Amino acid sequence: MTTFPREEIEAAFAEFRRRGVETHDWAGWADMFTEDALYEEHNLGVFRGREAIKSWIVECMADYPTMTLWIEWYAIEGNRVSFYIWNNLPDPTGTGRRFGFPNTTFLEYAGNGLFSFEGDYYNPADAGRVFMEWLGAGGNRETPQDRSLKGIEGWSPAVPEGEYSREEIEREFEIYRQRGVTAVATGDWNQWADQFTEDAQYREHHYGYFNGQQEIRDWINGVMQPFPTMEFPVSYKVIDGNRVSALIPNILPAPDGDDGYYGFDVNSILHYAGNGKWSYEEDVYSPAEAGAVVKRWLAAGGVIPS
Repeated sequence: MTTFPREEIEAAFAEFRRRGVETHDWAGWADMFTEDALYEEHNLGVFRGREAIKSWIVECMADYPTMTLWIEWYAIEGNRVSFYIWNNLPDPTGTGRRFGFPNTTFLEYAGNGLFSFEGDYYNPADAGRVFMEWLGAGGNRETPQDRSLKGIEGWSPAVPEGEYSREEIEREFEIYRQRGVTAVATGDWNQWADQFTEDAQYREHHYGYFNGQQEIRDWINGVMQPFPTMEFPVSYKVIDGNRVSALIPNILPAPDGDDGYYGFDVNSILHYAGNGKWSYEEDVYSPAEAGAVVKRWLAAGGVIPS
């Protein structure tokens, strides 16, 4: 597979941002996908082909004329782009209230200024809650946009500033992955929690926010009890300084005699703090999709330990 020059991908992504984030030219934005592109929106559906993407995005965004978008960060590795974007609604009360939620995205660049894949990850319950709160506060289609809106203060910590080599971060991420494999094989999630700093923070887009290694340890030991055989293979990762953004499907093994796929995608974001420790993790995904997967798995014969 051809790996395109970073400068070419940067230029295409700048135009992608201009058409979408900056000007809301959604038809023109959709034209930046290949004719056979795949778009996985993990709440609203899967769209195959440029025309299907265009039809959906133009209709969808017409319902949100007051929404503005802000990209907090992006990273490029190979032909892949990973970015973190805020969906913001203007404060109808004039009191400084915030109505916004983030999602993460992976793009795959295919050359000639076009992208062949996009995947969006977020909790649709957060989106629905924010929108209903906004309507309750008086928001409507005539509320003026506020392009000064960015992210929510304190949402995530800054990436550590230490200078660590890419080789070290590659090595430690592989250890992170192996700790997950070990936890599944042995049931020992304590060794997985050991890799976080004592003051680490963890944002899980369904279960909440955990402060400190001990809270992370208590949560992971509890949440994994019903799913001791769930696996976490890494599809791919993007490393940018001390930040790692990885797509890590959470997969339940098919019951005996069944060859179905029982997995859901999670975008995990990690901050490396040195000495083999991570100071932050954020898991971005659709809990509704996860719940549907578990329901299908149980119906096919999957068993939760008593």
